Amino acid sequence: MNGKKRLSVLAAALLGLVWGDLALVAGPAHALGGAISCTGWSYTTYSPGLTNTVRATEVTVAGRYNIVDAHSPTGSCLALGSSASAGRRDVTALLDVSCNAVLTETGTETIEWNDGRSTSFAFTATAAHIGSNTVLTETGTVVAGEFLGQHVVETFTAANLAFLDCATPGGVTSLDYATVLTILPL
Repeated sequence: MNGKKRLSVLAAALLGLVWGDLALVAGPAHALGGAISCTGWSYTTYSPGLTNTVRATEVTVAGRYNIVDAHSPTGSCLALGSSASAGRRDVTALLDVSCNAVLTETGTETIEWNDGRSTSFAFTATAAHIGSNTVLTETGTVVAGEFLGQHVVETFTAANLAFLDCATPGGVTSLDYATVLTILPL
């Protein structure tokens, strides 16, 4: 074998080894990060009901992405590098809230995907009353599971139609939030 041909064979063999090693290190597409964008609904209950006074309240959230049920009329998910096409999260927390308080909180949330995987992300959330809506925005980073290391933005928007009840003793006991979730590489 001449020198040029031997060099070409050696280069091809080395390239094959490098690509093989990269494939082993990289693993499947979802391990590379991927991305997903979903819409859905979050049915949230408050006990005791929200009033105009800040007080400790148990907040229970049933969040659905592209799952239709009694409180989630529609949704969608578009994923790249993942087979997830729907997800859910169920959260209960004790928070100091009211109808008109601006809330800032931190925590960790986990989404269970329909591909059998989950995503946990640490977040900071802020809530504000914008026009006739209550808008809650969570931002953070995936700390475990599918989409590890990716950036998360989740926005919840509820019309303030029930907020006339803020002035009543029972307060607002539930709200439906339109939800938009985006997980993208940093």
